[in-house]
Amino acid sequence: MDNTVIKELNTVLKGEHMAVESYDRFIHAVENDKVKEEFRKILEDHKRHASLLEERIKELGGEPEKDLGFAGIMANAKMAMKTMGNKETIDLVKQAYDGEDKGVAMVEEIIKGDLDDESAKLMKDILSNEHEHLVQMNHIITQLEN
Repeated sequence: MDNTVIKELNTVLKGEHMAVESYDRFIHAVENDKVKEEFRKILEDHKRHASLLEERIKELGGEPEKDLGFAGIMANAKMAMKTMGNKETIDLVKQAYDGEDKGVAMVEEIIKGDLDDESAKLMKDILSNEHEHLVQMNHIITQLEN
């Protein structure tokens, strides 16, 4: 199988690992139980996405990357700094929304036209779910602002 597909799926996998760490941090930082529960659901989705990507990479004969790489470590350190201290719930939700939105845009750019049909379908399903996360968080932001 083309190493480009494996490389791109591994890049997306790193993003999913970053999302898992970010939502874990958000869950511990937010006090609103409803928001905490929504973050838990999103966290579970990202864990499931990572697992699906790992399976697909193995099916293609690749080795799933487990670490975040230097860029991922730096992004997580930046996230940790932003979530330290007492933060308003709405600020944390907006931060999560921004991270999810940037992650989706990055994935859409990474996978443009380079994937085999099965990998492309997997990514379409994952992105659809992640777009739903944006809708859910936007709804929460609207509720918190009113």
